[in-house]
Amino acid sequence: MMKVDFHIHTRCSPDSMNRPEDIVRVSKKLGIVPVISDHNSVEAHKEFKKFGAEFIPAEEVTTDMGDLIGIYVQDKIPKKTPFLETLDRIREQEGIAYLPHMFDSMRSIKKKELGKKVEIIEVFNGRCISEKYNDMALEFAERNNKLKGAGSDAHLISEVGNAYVEMDDFDIENPKELLKSLKNGKVFGKRSPLQNKIATRLIKLRKFFG
Repeated sequence: MMKVDFHIHTRCSPDSMNRPEDIVRVSKKLGIVPVISDHNSVEAHKEFKKFGAEFIPAEEVTTDMGDLIGIYVQDKIPKKTPFLETLDRIREQEGIAYLPHMFDSMRSIKKKELGKKVEIIEVFNGRCISEKYNDMALEFAERNNKLKGAGSDAHLISEVGNAYVEMDDFDIENPKELLKSLKNGKVFGKRSPLQNKIATRLIKLRKFFG
């Protein structure tokens, strides 16, 4: 069996200080495969490849309708690319469209029907303030027969592995194998404390003002 944390940030995101080498170390300790999904950046992928680390590349794109993660995206998709165009660009790269924190009041997608167009719905996000947002995502995924993902949304190294899907072994370089294995996946997760979100905002301010 494999454990996949579908939503992890590095210092290449404006609100995280996570060093790739620390993510590699913690992931190995916890026995998880990290999906590296920085905000509007794919720069960290080079470092993980340099380390020879086991990881899945991704990008969390800030679209005009809200965030959308492209799993297996190698070439950066620009910020503010329209949602439907982002979907097309993900698939042009033979990637997988993954919708994070769909109902979170602070960062929900603007048009919920767009969730019907993705392959995976994140039914557990470790940074949702209320459990009801994860419950709503789960209900949507089940009602629309969507695959279910889970991610810690780790911006701090202590959050890595807080949420994951336990799946049958698969070739992590093969998107079709991931989708096949995820069909029988089991979601696990715990939410991060509120102070972690406060810490993230302080990190963002610190980076912004240098």
